[in-house]
Amino acid sequence: MATFRKLPSGKWQARVSKEGKEFSIGTFRTKKEAEIEAGKVEERIFYGQALNDRNMLFNEVVEEWLKYKKLDMKPNSYEGIERITRIHLLPFFESQRIMKIRRKDIKNWITHYASLDLSHGSKSKYLSILKSIFHYAVYDLEVLEKSPCDKLSMPVKDSLEADEEVKYYSLNELEGLLKYMKNKKTQRYGDYQLYYMLMYFLSKTGLRISEALAVRWSDIKDNKLSVERQIKKINNKKKLDTLKSSSSYRTITLDDDLIKELRKFKIKQNEMILENPHIPKNKDDIIFQNYLGDYLDTRAVRKSFERYCKRIGLEYKGTHVFRHTHAVLLLEAGASIKYVSERLGHKSIKTTSDIYLAVTEKIDQDELNKFTAYTRDKI
Repeated sequence: MATFRKLPSGKWQARVSKEGKEFSIGTFRTKKEAEIEAGKVEERIFYGQALNDRNMLFNEVVEEWLKYKKLDMKPNSYEGIERITRIHLLPFFESQRIMKIRRKDIKNWITHYASLDLSHGSKSKYLSILKSIFHYAVYDLEVLEKSPCDKLSMPVKDSLEADEEVKYYSLNELEGLLKYMKNKKTQRYGDYQLYYMLMYFLSKTGLRISEALAVRWSDIKDNKLSVERQIKKINNKKKLDTLKSSSSYRTITLDDDLIKELRKFKIKQNEMILENPHIPKNKDDIIFQNYLGDYLDTRAVRKSFERYCKRIGLEYKGTHVFRHTHAVLLLEAGASIKYVSERLGHKSIKTTSDIYLAVTEKIDQDELNKFTAYTRDKI
């Protein structure tokens, strides 16, 4: 039978017996809470269920959770959650007993992160990982009866803040950038315009930069491009890796203008390799190899893109801007949202519409013009 005693701190300690030995199951704010918890523990003893260590520290739970995650995740994904846990969660909860972490503690953590200058998406991801840890403590380790994170979310001051800003170039801005890049001669290899071709390719396909840098010449057949892999840095080495989701695997059609430019680029690439014995051909036969025959580094690409944009007075908006620009221009040209969604490799049409349909006034005006033309002189 459980016993209870009031401590000098005012809290109540509960003790239960198992196999003739009495042990503490923790301290509680009130005697009623202690009685309820003791009842649950005694029920588990009665039915022969395992009594796990309810005195586990948060960092001990995290250690077990990470072992479990490591078996079920790709190395780069695992590295991401391990880093987030180490930087954003452990400093707050590391030495606390898992059963002592209350809902108000989680709310205090949320309040702290809600005030930081981070994207809503990042902060929500941190909370999602915290929820996963407590879910593991409840259902796998069975050291908690319920999670203190249930139904909590990262607050948003304005509902629009939850949406990342969609950065894109207008048709005129893109035209000006590509015209400058096409006319620019490289200092070392003249007409081998690697960065022009990469910018043009991104703007014509909507691929993510990691996908584009992994495209092989053999991936293009009969004006069709098969998107099957991406570049990832694993253990500080660039390697070809699987795509982020099943919907990312796709085949898209390339227009004649892009095919023409790619053919010219391939001829220049082969000439450069033949004329320069110190420049090897990439072992994977990728399109956008650097001058050492290796994969392009995304950081080097970003720095180069930024430098070229500044030279013509155009705001640098990252490499993802070409993906957004491709989608927006497709929609402005009248492409269906379903076509754009499939071309980008989104999981659903909703993802595409949530990101792009409210982006430009031209899309809104064009749709209104369709309605006006259809109903003119009728209503």
